[in-house]
Amino acid sequence: MRNDISGGVFFGAVVQGETVTVHLPPATAPALSGLPPASAVFTGREREIGELLAGLRPGESRVPSATLVTGLGGLGKTELAVQVATRAVREEGWFPGGVLFVDLFGYDPERRVSPEHALDGLLRSLGVAPEQIPQDLQGRSRLFRSALAALASAGRRILVVVDNAGDAGQATPLLPTDGTTATLLTSRDTLDLGARVIELGGLDESAAIRMLDGVVQEARGPGDTRVRDSPAGAAAVARACAGLPLALRIAAALLADHPRRPLTSLADALTAQHSRLRRLRRQERAVRGAFDLSYERLDADQARMFRLLSVNAGPDVSTEAAARLADCDAYDAEELLQDLARAHLIEAGTVWGRWRMHDLVRLYAEERGEHHAADDERAGARKRLRTYYFGTCAKAVSRAKFSFRNGRRLAVVNAGARFPAWVDAKHWLDTERSNLVAETTSARLHGHANACAALAFVVGPYLTHRFHFDDLVTLAQNVLDVANGSDDPAPGVARVLAHLGRDLEHHGSHEVRALLPVALAVQHKALDVFRDHGDRRREAWTLADVSRTLHVLRRFDEAEEALDRAEALYRELDHESGLAEVHWVRSCLHSRTY
Repeated sequence: MRNDISGGVFFGAVVQGETVTVHLPPATAPALSGLPPASAVFTGREREIGELLAGLRPGESRVPSATLVTGLGGLGKTELAVQVATRAVREEGWFPGGVLFVDLFGYDPERRVSPEHALDGLLRSLGVAPEQIPQDLQGRSRLFRSALAALASAGRRILVVVDNAGDAGQATPLLPTDGTTATLLTSRDTLDLGARVIELGGLDESAAIRMLDGVVQEARGPGDTRVRDSPAGAAAVARACAGLPLALRIAAALLADHPRRPLTSLADALTAQHSRLRRLRRQERAVRGAFDLSYERLDADQARMFRLLSVNAGPDVSTEAAARLADCDAYDAEELLQDLARAHLIEAGTVWGRWRMHDLVRLYAEERGEHHAADDERAGARKRLRTYYFGTCAKAVSRAKFSFRNGRRLAVVNAGARFPAWVDAKHWLDTERSNLVAETTSARLHGHANACAALAFVVGPYLTHRFHFDDLVTLAQNVLDVANGSDDPAPGVARVLAHLGRDLEHHGSHEVRALLPVALAVQHKALDVFRDHGDRRREAWTLADVSRTLHVLRRFDEAEEALDRAEALYRELDHESGLAEVHWVRSCLHSRTY
């Protein structure tokens, strides 16, 4: 008797049988269409597009399967990759398996994505169950490459787009090795990846003028012929923008704002801006000058929103979060964000209601924000954003039934009103995960120890439940750094460390042994703080946890010693439930079954 399954590629459990009744949670489809939208105005890269498409064509064996597009920030490397990927996947049909897109933020120290974290997201996008994702980089890279090879063999070839890689170490683990799966990478540096390299320069003058004309007409309609009617002014603007698509789009947005403004006026303004930036290179002057001109056209509310957006430490921001930053109504915030998008100072995300900044624009906004910190009440905006993330995350965790394990409880009010269904809460958490984790790091860096610990407390159960081990370690390390950086850490910080330590120990005991050293470090720090503050009950509770961690690490004598100390403290406190837990742990230690 045989019972075979064929005709598919499976990365999770498969149930077989003559009659099987299984009640499963809603299925999660692989996310293989995550490309940003391609711009309708794109010109001047015909040669590069031809070269890139030649490397992606099925059966093409004369070129490496990976191609790296390099060049200065603002040259349109990402847009070129998106344009090529869109044509290859949707028009040519060369990648029936779809496309995977990841932005590594390689040149932004606050948002830089580690290769481990990137692979975690890519594997989940392929439909790999979280509990099957290895903890170590080598294991994740091996599984990712194997999955891509299996899909290619099954006729579901995938295109991988790796955007904004900062160095070879960040990008190499993401490169397929099966010889069939193709990869497009972008970076400001020529990285040693064994990939074919295409170096972008600025657009030539004619292409720059076509882009300028196209963006103006996209905004104002075909009746706006100012660019074509003023070839000398258009050429002057193109030269002032140094052929950088980002600068050209900003210049076009300035023209679109005022349909009667002549091109000579804009060209003169750009030239005047450049004369005040002697210390910068010409290309950077072009971008900075365009930023200055766009920024100076903003009204007070728009400029304040622009500056405050840089407070958000994550990769993008929702309209709701932006409203909290600016302390305004969500509809007003949405209007301001659309104004900024029209000025090309921000761009809409892949779904409505989310917004992101080019990394150069974000640096510019941060500089301006620091200069106007007092006027903008920047510290207050940071606190409002943190409060929003904390409060909404607590409601989402409660509504999604990601339990606060081991006695953790929150008084969550109106969670159901904020999230009518548990899937709404789960979706919010999945969408905001990177922002939530980044906010704990931001709170630590800005010296807000209690806020860092509090946010880690509410985010931790979700990360634990969803097997986001990299983020869980980041949270634990942030809180540990807060505790180590204080002469007298607060007991609340120690409690968060103890809970995170138990979560890490739980997963380290069952799935990922590499989590155990982190668990032990945070548990020991929590133990020290409880002892210093005379909190003997929590000291005993943490000692029992330490004994379990040591036991899994096979440090049996130390595990017994920690448990003896926990038992002695519980006996002094006459704590019956604590003694019962100690007896249970001891029986596990003696039987070596824990």
